[in-house]
Amino acid sequence: MRFACLFLSFSLVACGDDDSTTDDSADMYIPMEDMFVPPIDHPFAEMPASTVPETGVRRDIFLVPGATPAPNPETGDTTPAELNNTQVLRYRVDTDPPAEARAIVIAMPGFLGGGGSIDGLARAMVREGLEGGENIEVWAIDRRANLLEDLRGADAAEAQDDPEIANGYYFDGDTVGGVEFEGYVRQSQVPYMSEWGLQTHVEDLHAVIGVIPEEHRRTRTFLLGHSLGASFAEAYAAWRFGDGAEATNGFDELAGIILVDGVLGSAPTDETVYLEGSTVGGLPQPGVNGIRDGSPYTELPLLGVAIYTRTEVLSLRALRDPDAVVDDIRRDNVLGTLLSLNRNQIPPMSNATALALGFDDQHGPLAFARAKLGTLVGPTEEYMGLLGSDTLLRPSEPETTYTWLDAPDAGEVTSIADLSQSFTHGRSNFAEWYFPSRLPVDLGAVGGAAIPEDGWQAAAGLRSFDGAAIDAPILAIACGLIGSTSRYDALRERLNTPVGDGRPQAGATRDEEAGLKVVDAIDIAHLDPNLSSNPDANPTIPESLTFVGLHAAAGGVTIPAMVME
Repeated sequence: MRFACLFLSFSLVACGDDDSTTDDSADMYIPMEDMFVPPIDHPFAEMPASTVPETGVRRDIFLVPGATPAPNPETGDTTPAELNNTQVLRYRVDTDPPAEARAIVIAMPGFLGGGGSIDGLARAMVREGLEGGENIEVWAIDRRANLLEDLRGADAAEAQDDPEIANGYYFDGDTVGGVEFEGYVRQSQVPYMSEWGLQTHVEDLHAVIGVIPEEHRRTRTFLLGHSLGASFAEAYAAWRFGDGAEATNGFDELAGIILVDGVLGSAPTDETVYLEGSTVGGLPQPGVNGIRDGSPYTELPLLGVAIYTRTEVLSLRALRDPDAVVDDIRRDNVLGTLLSLNRNQIPPMSNATALALGFDDQHGPLAFARAKLGTLVGPTEEYMGLLGSDTLLRPSEPETTYTWLDAPDAGEVTSIADLSQSFTHGRSNFAEWYFPSRLPVDLGAVGGAAIPEDGWQAAAGLRSFDGAAIDAPILAIACGLIGSTSRYDALRERLNTPVGDGRPQAGATRDEEAGLKVVDAIDIAHLDPNLSSNPDANPTIPESLTFVGLHAAAGGVTIPAMVME
């Protein structure tokens, strides 16, 4: 949570009164002769909502109606009804009708992450589970903000196998089926997002879990959270639904909890900080009042929302032809920003290289967006990352054509294909373009997951009261961002309840692996556990499957096919 807040504060510097979402700094160095190209109308095409991302694995997308948040108290704006939904990416064995599943793992992404950010892990768990004789489903959550994204250009590009359709739609004024991109959503257009905090997302997830028959929730439904999603998972488990004799908790409907490179803070933030904000790492972080006043979603400084569609274009290129060398001025401007280089210092490079430089753990400047992707082939020099805390490597010879040695050949974790697919496959993607600013602020307010029932948090609608009573088994995996298994010591200390009655490992204490197992995977980077589909390189895959097999009840549940229009 501490890392999420630091990067949130870094990101929010670009948000607020200037409402600068549609500004595109990457265009400022484009020569005049390259700017005025007549627009093209590309044919409309749409990816189906049910696809096969790899042999034997099917992914269905469906919507679940969720919470109706309160209006923004400053403006009175209410959330449009069509946004009161959660989009679920359901990974399952490719059979028709769906096969009986031993367990369902519901995966909550982290900071800026959409359901696609879980793609590699989800595919691998279905595939490897089946090979081991267990039918496992993974339901990756696209939080409601993903419904604001205009994916028309990306969809058409993928369906027609032409990345330049997306490039033209988002950046050159091209149309798709006669429809023009209207631009990225501005902060001032979505004031109602200020109320999309922890309560809203807890109720949304509660509705998703409600799709599973009640008798199968506590016995075979697992909640996996990555990074900020791990903080959310603990807060959800501690949440009290209702009052008095009818009250239940989030953990009552979970067979187990998996925390990947994240954990809830040990103590809640101060009420004044919650409302008025603070300074983290020398940068301002608005509180609830500032969010309501004009910063409802997070925007990366210098990069903006446009970075997500640019990455989608790069990913489509890398999937289609990873070794091709493409001349792209806008791409080079973005890479120059990331690598602290002038555009004319960016060398020619393969499509795989262009994508990898922004994310690889030796080159990418954002610690929360790194994976071990392989090795850059070409001369390098050291540079300081954007936050000035990391010494990284960047290309040093502008006249050399750079290529990329992919992870499987370099002995690393995540392949370029896995990264690319997470950004491109189907009607979803890796990123949450308009990540709600309120969510991490609320998570900070429920640190320790044992807030008082009569405290200011409860008055704000936050109900993570019962963390000490969580009786579900927990798997905690420490990766490169947390950096140490000791980060889970506080979690162990605040869990006072052993594994509960009726569970396969009932009575196991938190000092036993059957009650709380902590895995040391700090040698892999922060995104590797979600992105890599390689079980030999990504320990999250076998550890999660083993955990699910140990704690799911015998038998199974069959969930009928659900696919959105």
